[in-house]
Amino acid sequence: MKLKFLQWNIWYKENVDRIVQEIKRSRADVITAQEFIQHSETNIDTAKYIANKLGFNYFYCTADTWSGREEKDAQGNAILSRFPIVSTQQTHLSPPQHNPVNALKEGRIYIETTLDIENKPLTIGTTHLSFTPGFEITEPRKIEIDNLINIIKNKKSNYIFGADLNAAPDSYIIKEFERYLKNLGPNYDKKTFANQPFNYRNMFRVGGLEWRLDYIFSSNDIKANNARIMKTKFSDHLPILAEIEI
Repeated sequence: MKLKFLQWNIWYKENVDRIVQEIKRSRADVITAQEFIQHSETNIDTAKYIANKLGFNYFYCTADTWSGREEKDAQGNAILSRFPIVSTQQTHLSPPQHNPVNALKEGRIYIETTLDIENKPLTIGTTHLSFTPGFEITEPRKIEIDNLINIIKNKKSNYIFGADLNAAPDSYIIKEFERYLKNLGPNYDKKTFANQPFNYRNMFRVGGLEWRLDYIFSSNDIKANNARIMKTKFSDHLPILAEIEI
C-alpha cells in the first residue's frame, strides 16, 4: 500500500490555520510534527485543532510547561493520521521542565503510535531534540541522543520515524541513526532550516536555508518512492513529504 508521510516542525509562533492549509495541500496521510502548543487564555490546543480540521486521529504529548507565559502554557509533539491509532507510548529523553529559562534547558520527549493500515500494523515515532547554538552535540545532548538510540535500535520492521533532530547530517546522531535505520530522503544536501530569519539571543543567527535539521528514517522493509522538501512561506522549518510504500 502507498501513503504520503509528512514531517514538519510547525513553529509555535505560526498561524495554525496556515499550517492546516499547507497540510491539506500536501495530501499527507500520516504526519509527525513538533512545536504544538496549548494556551489556556486563548483556548488554543494546536494538536487538537489541526486534527479536527483535517478529520484525523492524533496523539499529542507535552514536553514542557510554563506558568504565565504570554505565548504558551505547554509545548510538545504530535502524530496525526487518517488511519486508526491502536496504541500509543511515550518516553522522556530528558526530564520534563516547568518554566525552562531558555531553549537550552527544555525537556525532550519521544512519542510513538501504532496505526492500523488496512489490518497491517505500522509504528510511527517522533521527537524534537534539544537545541544548542550551532547545533553542537554537548554532553547533555549526547545523553538525550543515546536515550533515543536505545529506543530506535530495536525497530526492525514496519517502522517510520520523522523528527526535527536539531542536528546536521555529519553529526553524531545521524551517524548513529544510520546504523539502525535508513534515510527515506531526500538527499542530505537539501536544507530545511531556516525558512524564516533566526536569531537566538544574538548568539547564533541563520539568515536562510543553511541547515538540514529534519529527517525521515525507517526500517529496511519500508520503501520511499519519492521524497522532497515542500516549499512554503510558513514556519521556520520546511516540511519533508515522502511517498511511502509498505
